[in-house]
Amino acid sequence: MNKYNEKEISAADGLRLYVRDYRETDHTKRPILCLSGLTRNSQDFENIADYLNRLGHRVVTFDYRGRGKSEYDANWENYNPAVYVSDIFNVASALGLHNCHLIGTSLGGLLSMAMCVVSPGLVHSVILNDVGPDLDETGVEKIIAYTGDGESVTDLEGAVQKLKKHYKDEHGFVDADWHRIAQKTYKLDKGRYVPSWDVKIADSLRESTTHDQKQDLWPYFYALADRPVLLIRGEVSSVFKREAYQRMLESLPRITGIEVKNVGHAPTLDEEEVRQAVLNFISA
Repeated sequence: MNKYNEKEISAADGLRLYVRDYRETDHTKRPILCLSGLTRNSQDFENIADYLNRLGHRVVTFDYRGRGKSEYDANWENYNPAVYVSDIFNVASALGLHNCHLIGTSLGGLLSMAMCVVSPGLVHSVILNDVGPDLDETGVEKIIAYTGDGESVTDLEGAVQKLKKHYKDEHGFVDADWHRIAQKTYKLDKGRYVPSWDVKIADSLRESTTHDQKQDLWPYFYALADRPVLLIRGEVSSVFKREAYQRMLESLPRITGIEVKNVGHAPTLDEEEVRQAVLNFISA
């Protein structure tokens, strides 16, 4: 039996977005909105969402357009942060969310910062998981290569091998860990396993990372100045460098940080020290 309610919410352009709403318990505590990474989906937060829900928080997470069970966009140019922000606003408005803790992994962290500018009433505090205003170009290139790899495989073991090909240097995972990620990010289609995201997302990402498209993201980070912030970094992350992590910790008055040993991009949030840090943060 699901520990959450499944819903479909329309984006501003009518595209259908899949939502998981963990609200089976009496909710006496602040709601939590979880935003996933670029190719990931609501399944990423299954464990921590259930845990926080049992502690009395309503937890909401959803699949961005072109991911998981949400509808794919016929126009790949709509796979961009401005549209994602609009989608988040629509989901939050439809569910009556406000004054939330936001947990954002990678892209989700950047979108959390943007929401503080676009919809400040939605955001009480922010947890940024392995992301900051400065993204390492080599790490971003690795993400683009993985995102655009739409080759199908015969079984989940093939999906595991693809994951290892792109990310084996990022994590000290055992095979069971790789299989769990493969199960959450690949789906069976006509007898073969394919990515559970639209590989055309890579086209938009390539365009956004060209020299003339680069944007200074630090003003969005500084928009968090009046809010509590928890910064999580994987010790061997190729995307979120330690220099950026240190600069961020020195830049805001209400920010704390934690580095996760032997983990790259990005911590799963199921690590014991991360879960405790999240609990301490939202309980403060």
